[in-house]
Amino acid sequence: MKKIRYYITGHGLGHASRSCHLINTLRARHPHIAVEVVSDAKEWFLRTFLDPSVALERRGLDFGVLQRDSLRMREKETLQALRENLKRGEEIVAAEAASLRASGVDLVAADIPPLAFAAAARAAIPSVGVSNFTWDWIYEGFAEKFAGYDDVVEQVRSAYRCGDLLLRLPFHKGEPALKRVENLPLLARRPLREPAGIRRRLEIPEGCRVALLSFGGFGLEEFDFAPLGRLKDWIFLADPEMARGAPNVRCVSPGDFHYPDLVRMADVVVTKPGYGIVSECIALQTAVLYTPRGDFREQALLVEALHRYTRALPVENEQVRRGEIGEALETLLAQPAAPERLRGDGDIVAAERLAQLL
Repeated sequence: MKKIRYYITGHGLGHASRSCHLINTLRARHPHIAVEVVSDAKEWFLRTFLDPSVALERRGLDFGVLQRDSLRMREKETLQALRENLKRGEEIVAAEAASLRASGVDLVAADIPPLAFAAAARAAIPSVGVSNFTWDWIYEGFAEKFAGYDDVVEQVRSAYRCGDLLLRLPFHKGEPALKRVENLPLLARRPLREPAGIRRRLEIPEGCRVALLSFGGFGLEEFDFAPLGRLKDWIFLADPEMARGAPNVRCVSPGDFHYPDLVRMADVVVTKPGYGIVSECIALQTAVLYTPRGDFREQALLVEALHRYTRALPVENEQVRRGEIGEALETLLAQPAAPERLRGDGDIVAAERLAQLL
């Protein structure tokens, strides 16, 4: 039996959600291919959404970006932590290369820890990235603001140069360092249940509109739900850590629902521009009320995609934190439908390509 080891960054939930979807598709279509995952992404998420046949090893090779919450990044601290992490780079690469050989891995896939590619090269195993960006492109933007970190960016880029192929998702920019690039269609999870059943389970009254508050793996601090309570014909769905202070809020705990079911059922998703939620809203044609997430390079690409492929409207961070979004919700829903659609079978195309490479 051929084997793939799939490395997934622990940053947020978007990388994990699309990786789980791709892996599940691969296992369903090619059950003779074994898959093992190495990641420090949230364990409850991986255990809930990953095919149970997939072995999971809990360790991380990168950390992405340090953040205070979903809207506030710690840019300089990220570069400082990255420098410290890379001091152990040789040790990490050597240990992973030995592990790959011992486990009999035939192909490495990654979304998108840089040292995974260096480890694969050390073990003489081909490697494939699946992502719309590589971290060196993100860190390069940080290094433009904080001098003295160009060497750190170059170390990350050097690790990516070991990669054989990038299966590149939509909403990308720049020239990745991996040896070859092939473009994929949109990769987004699909719903499993009809909206009517989800509404009944959440006890949403007939005629009420629904807004899903989605702020990924980092949450949102200092959010005031009280103004939302005055919007009598709306129901708001929120994570337990956020949900408080208004009678028209439904608490949705992680893992209670298949998230694309909530996205399709909602009239509006209120969020920050992250790849996972943006791709699912575009795929399901759900309107998006979004608020900026700081000076994150990927953001401009995702915002452009939102306005091109679905209904979208920006609001300021403080307006969201104060819960003053009633007028914006009505303005958003008055927009016409987006004229363009994206092909959405990226999981199938990527799964077949990985199988072909094996």
